[in-house]
Amino acid sequence: IETESLETVLSNSDFVTLHIPKIGNKAVIGAKEIGMMKTGAGIVNVARGGVIDETALMFALDKGKLAYAGLDVFENEPNPSIHLLMHNAISLTPHIGAATIEAQNRIGTELAEQIAIHFNK
Repeated sequence: IETESLETVLSNSDFVTLHIPKIGNKAVIGAKEIGMMKTGAGIVNVARGGVIDETALMFALDKGKLAYAGLDVFENEPNPSIHLLMHNAISLTPHIGAATIEAQNRIGTELAEQIAIHFNK
């Protein structure tokens, strides 16, 4: 695997998906990063709310910098901005990746292991 800088990825991609943790209080993708992206590109956030600056995202969509966005997480969960919810260029889905049988089994197993470790100290 060859890695590239965020700037290179953003400036060369037609479509960007985010699958990263949120670190601190600053969005990973804000107005500066959106400005690096190709005009007409699309972006999808399935990571964590706040990874994308939603105000900068809506501005970029309104101005035609970005063509579309997909979100299944929001900065202000469980009450995202009404403007975000009603934006014509944003597709919204519920963040239910952990609702699968396999994910729930894994969560249960990991939780049981942590409890056992805690009480066996």
